Amino acid sequence: MEFALEVLLDKLENIVRKLLELQNGQHELHRQIMTIAASCHKITTTTTPKQNQLPFRLCKDAPYNVSGEYLISLNNDSAPTQVLCEQEKFNGSWIVVQHRFDGSNDFDRNWAEYRDGFGSGEEEFWFGLEKMHQITTARPHEIIFELKDFSDNYGYAHYDNIVIDSESEQYRITLGKYSGTAGDSMTYNNGMKFSTKDRDNDQSPAYDCAQLNKGAWWYSACSLASLNAPYMNDSIGESMYWYNFKTDYRGLSFSRIMIRELQQ
Repeated sequence: MEFALEVLLDKLENIVRKLLELQNGQHELHRQIMTIAASCHKITTTTTPKQNQLPFRLCKDAPYNVSGEYLISLNNDSAPTQVLCEQEKFNGSWIVVQHRFDGSNDFDRNWAEYRDGFGSGEEEFWFGLEKMHQITTARPHEIIFELKDFSDNYGYAHYDNIVIDSESEQYRITLGKYSGTAGDSMTYNNGMKFSTKDRDNDQSPAYDCAQLNKGAWWYSACSLASLNAPYMNDSIGESMYWYNFKTDYRGLSFSRIMIRELQQ
């Protein structure tokens, strides 16, 4: 009798153990399914929008809080365009208008290229002055400049207002009040027209600043910042720089410029 009871208990323990193993296997399978589903969801909601996707008015109107490329209406009169939205840093909803991180794209370009833009969101790029003009004159915007040097020191400069005038005004820039950690290197350029190597709009009586710096910018005479200059690790002002970051002309390994509509 006791022997039969022990056999029965052993069988019950085996059954319980197998049930637990089965339950754990189901949990693991469920976890894997959820992981795959989440990955698929991320793939289908980032980067390039679907062709039948309706354009959004702002990056914040995009249905997913994920950085990537979306169709955005620049203003009421122009056709929608594809923009790179930064949805995570600084509370998101930013349009990226310049991004440099490896020197793979040549930024020593002419007026037409800076007006129309070059590159793409998957590489180094410049969004285009005409589109920046359309956006910043349709609704009030702010701007932020992010940068990092080759020692991984990071800083940002925020201006609480940004307006880019029309091409007839040479895409003159107007900036608001500064805040941030990178130092104010753009107030010196406030109110300046844009200059490229084939269109000298700077205030220098002696130099063509765009040719001197080998990169286009809103030069005065010449500038405390030049984020479109050559990509290299140097300290004598021949590369992209932001002087008030470390009070020198050290080269930068990363820059990103973003604009966002001001909250009403």
